[in-house]
Amino acid sequence: MQASQAEGNHTVGDDVDEFNALLTGVGGEGVLLTSVVISRAANIEGHEVRGTQLHGLAQRGGSIPTHVRFGRHVRSPVIRRGDADLLMALEPLESARYAYFASKGKTNIVIDDYQVMPAYAKSVGQKYPSMDRIAGMLKPFAKSMTIIPASNITSKELGNPVFGNMMCVGAAISMGFLPLKKGSIEKAIRQTVPRGMKENLKAFRMGLDYRG
Repeated sequence: MQASQAEGNHTVGDDVDEFNALLTGVGGEGVLLTSVVISRAANIEGHEVRGTQLHGLAQRGGSIPTHVRFGRHVRSPVIRRGDADLLMALEPLESARYAYFASKGKTNIVIDDYQVMPAYAKSVGQKYPSMDRIAGMLKPFAKSMTIIPASNITSKELGNPVFGNMMCVGAAISMGFLPLKKGSIEKAIRQTVPRGMKENLKAFRMGLDYRG
């Protein structure tokens, strides 16, 4: 499947000097798995790969940011403020929490609209902000913004919302926001996810076909 792309994005198969993906969500959503799959796919394509993963925060409900950097000229594992090419959030509020890694002229933002209310907010009776409000907070930091009901779709189609992460990866590739090949991601999924591999591959392909 040929990926479409927005102006200024890398095309699949291009020689990538440097690509920065900031992935975030909460524990239990598969953020770390997503970063491993993307990193392996980039490695399969011959890129240098660097990144950081905060395993200590991976308990269910805890905020998890991961940095994935790949290309020909990548040295540091850490993305600088405002330098993310892709901000992928598997939980909407987490996209706002890490918006300082994004910038208006550079960052494509992909958000799964599946909401997880922070425990501290529940305890004081706070309400979850609307998606319109979250989108408004992100607009000054976004080159483009795509909100996908990925976890809700995979819950209905595959029986579990946890596969929403791979659907978001597929959508990012389809829209030209992630310069990796479909086959590389599929190979990385097979190498990384022996249990649930079939469902993860299906979710990824659903993302490739997603049109909103």
